[in-house]
Amino acid sequence: MIRTLTLSLLVTALAPAVAQTVQKCCGTSNSTFLLGNVGTAPHTQSLYLPGDLTNASAGEITRLYYRYGTTGVANGNTLGDMLVRMGQTTATTFSGGTTFFTGLDTVLQLAAFDIPPGTSGDWFVIPMQTPFLFDPAQTLIVDIHFTSSTTTNFGCYGTTNNDRKLYSLSPTDITGITTSTTWQDIGFDLNTSTGLEEPDALRAAVFPNPAEDVLMLQVDGGTPTEVEVLDLHGRPLPVTGTALHSTPMLLDVAALPAGLYLVRVRSTDGRTGQARWMKR
Repeated sequence: MIRTLTLSLLVTALAPAVAQTVQKCCGTSNSTFLLGNVGTAPHTQSLYLPGDLTNASAGEITRLYYRYGTTGVANGNTLGDMLVRMGQTTATTFSGGTTFFTGLDTVLQLAAFDIPPGTSGDWFVIPMQTPFLFDPAQTLIVDIHFTSSTTTNFGCYGTTNNDRKLYSLSPTDITGITTSTTWQDIGFDLNTSTGLEEPDALRAAVFPNPAEDVLMLQVDGGTPTEVEVLDLHGRPLPVTGTALHSTPMLLDVAALPAGLYLVRVRSTDGRTGQARWMKR
């Protein structure tokens, strides 16, 4: 019998995984319209299509990287009220050419963020406070805003902006300006683990993967008492499935749109497991 599952967000300390660096690289155009200029472009939103990125795979973005440009980098920079938001879309351009994407997830929010002095062409890191679940088949949206900048001519390297970046004064602006000539190079690290690595962890496996209508969930190492399905933004989704002790457990995923998802399971003693899967 199919019954509705109670799906609750599990706050779990996951074991670290080997990082994989994804990049869009490497340009020689310098621009302060990303992490320097506070008078004209303290708010930017950039699009990175699947074809723009090398080594892309599914996982959680844990760190962003940008490249030091040619101006102000010897001084470093301190950005006030730093805000970084991310999202994904199947679109490949800004609507109407100038409309910002909304509904993004906040991955970093700090009163002050320091960028150390560096050398032109080297990468510097921006660690995420909240990892972002990344689908390599969709366009990545990176939105940055700050309210003050100690080095207003701080530059980052990039390539020609072919309608891939907007800028404005406020993160609440509906539309932006496209005249920035540079679209900055970017890198990011992915946590590509599919579960916990401890020997006594629950081991979750899903098949088929990709799935269309029914996802089969196999759990080894114990009986799960909680099951959750998360979307790309980490939000739990309502699904129906067979009883928790079923082997395998069948989840009805027919109503979910195509994309990347995460299944997490938890036992009464606090052990957890997880698996990533694609909906076709």
